[in-house]
Amino acid sequence: MNLLSFRTALLRWFRKARRPLPWRRTRDAYPIWVSEVMLQQTTVATVIPYYERFIERFPTVESLARAGEDEVVALWSGLGYYSRARNLRMAAATVVERHAGRFPKDLETAMTLKGVGRYTGSAVTSIAYGTCAAVVDGNVRRVLSRLHAQRGLSDARAQELASDLLSPRFPGDWNEAMMELGATICTPAAPRCEVCPASKGCQGRDRPQHWSEGKPRRPTVRTRVDMVLVKGAGRILLTRTPAGELMQGLYELPNHGLPARTGGHTDLPEKYPGLDIEPQPIATVRHAMTHHRIEAHVFLGRLRNPKAVGDLSFFPLSGLNDVPIGALTRKALAAIGLKRRESPGM
Repeated sequence: MNLLSFRTALLRWFRKARRPLPWRRTRDAYPIWVSEVMLQQTTVATVIPYYERFIERFPTVESLARAGEDEVVALWSGLGYYSRARNLRMAAATVVERHAGRFPKDLETAMTLKGVGRYTGSAVTSIAYGTCAAVVDGNVRRVLSRLHAQRGLSDARAQELASDLLSPRFPGDWNEAMMELGATICTPAAPRCEVCPASKGCQGRDRPQHWSEGKPRRPTVRTRVDMVLVKGAGRILLTRTPAGELMQGLYELPNHGLPARTGGHTDLPEKYPGLDIEPQPIATVRHAMTHHRIEAHVFLGRLRNPKAVGDLSFFPLSGLNDVPIGALTRKALAAIGLKRRESPGM
């Protein structure tokens, strides 16, 4: 492979073909950082509306650092992997307190921030500041495997190969180009080798599928969840997931059967003795959570004993936008016609 020719071809292709994503309109490290955190384990199409709402609400790192955790998680609601939101908020506070409100230019310093690993630190510093730090995500790893006809790349080997290819003049554009190539041309199932700007130097072009290895998937677990809707006077009853559990800190309809929940209760009436619960569900919704495939049945309930509500609390329907509600409950509320009020920009 002629490295100079390869770099020239890939950068020329990227500058013509790159998607007009909202975080590509700036070289400000803060919005780039937000986008990179959101894009972890989430598709671009899903991230765009969340990113735009998030930046509208928190336009600067200072505004995010001042925000409360519930406010940040509420805005993140539905995007999943909520530890990303909590870590981002804590890291923003560190940036304000220790780095004068600027994301660090140095990769090693950036990686001391909560939730910032080598990938995120390399992406942000290279794109925002031109730091020579090569990124390796799933897309880049696949491109590298095919380019070099090597299967089973270790993290260290993938990082070595990516660093060897990195353009020292345009590291940010280069990293974006490699990721864009993997996302739009060198795809897992149907790579478009005939239009790939790297095809001439690609050692794996004749058998691209052979050099593409997917991550092993955990077996799917079918899970039933029962939920109860208790409403009245413009309010609904919600419960907060305890710390240390999946979806911790999020509010859900009172429920039984969510993954990782403990307590030994056999059904909703036993778990919530202060509620009268109708025997037939009023809605059924389906939801994927990690490797669980959930079928949730929503029952109508009535508060029989206000003193026996335990950890349940009433919330006004008009204020649900400011409550960090889990995606399953959001789907359940939509299914029964109680969608969250949309705020400007949503």
